[in-house]
Amino acid sequence: MQSAPVAQPPGSALPSAWFEPCIHSAYVQILAKFLQARGLVLPWPQPSQSRLLPFLDVLPLLDAVHAAVQPDFGLELGMAIPAAAHGLKGMAAMSSPSLWAAMETFVRYARIRDHLFQYRCQRAGGYATLELHPRVPLHQYTRFMQGATVHATFNIFRAIADETALRQAVVVLPWEAPAGQDKAPATAWQVEYGGKVPAIRFPISIADEPSQTADADLHARMCKAGDEELIRLAGSIGARVRHLMHQGQPAWPTLADIADRLALSPRTLVRRLESEDLSYGQLLDEVRNELACWYLRQSALPMSDIAERTGFSDQANFSRAFGRWQGQTPREYRRQFQVGGQPAQ
Repeated sequence: MQSAPVAQPPGSALPSAWFEPCIHSAYVQILAKFLQARGLVLPWPQPSQSRLLPFLDVLPLLDAVHAAVQPDFGLELGMAIPAAAHGLKGMAAMSSPSLWAAMETFVRYARIRDHLFQYRCQRAGGYATLELHPRVPLHQYTRFMQGATVHATFNIFRAIADETALRQAVVVLPWEAPAGQDKAPATAWQVEYGGKVPAIRFPISIADEPSQTADADLHARMCKAGDEELIRLAGSIGARVRHLMHQGQPAWPTLADIADRLALSPRTLVRRLESEDLSYGQLLDEVRNELACWYLRQSALPMSDIAERTGFSDQANFSRAFGRWQGQTPREYRRQFQVGGQPAQ
């Protein structure tokens, strides 16, 4: 019998970082397939564009897989994420001249597809180590996301390492070993429990050896493309607009309000959003949709209150908008996650 989901702060106290683009749609699509393979119904249409999504967009899928109460599914999910799913940062790392260079390269370009964690690499105690430090508060989803992310990252190094190197690799997990299990299940690498943060490490002598997947020309091209993508992300006007919208909810700021906050004219703001294939209306819909879904899944608030908190003048307008966003009524959506007080399967 599953325990009830851990209580979350009310919607008005949701971490602002949950509204920031921080996890790539490629990972979300893999999670969706993970759900389908288990016969679970996907709770929302999957993103068609290749882009960074806010963590709040991923929560319906995490709730559907019971990530809060069955966190070890994260390990299985992470192992199912191939090195190719990491895009530019994965290709740049795999074409690096050594495992240590791959760690440095991964840290450099990690934000292109994942801004949930801050990645750091160091050489100490005879080991080269890549650490995953949490950047976004993940609350009850922490263990699931840590397990999934460290194993998905490790798949890059599995693609690089030869058999000798893989036998000396260590995956560090920041929780105690399961009862009666002093060692990890049989794998070519070692698993160490009780670390401070998730990590991957290799002996320095192994990490400095030439990589079997090194490709200097490919590496240079991937790094050039990665640098260009980092510049694009740093200047993303869409991410800044989303943040300002969240700060203003439920009295959502107008396009003119946001333009004023950004010291731009409304016309210039429209053009800059269009350059990212976005619009003010699209972003407003996304933010309100995310918040409405959160309330419907995690609270017992009446529909009229949710409508008010998401900025609608009445429940009827809220229901029409929600139907446009999700293809179902708010009540139908809520029932998927709250049958008998548990997320629906």
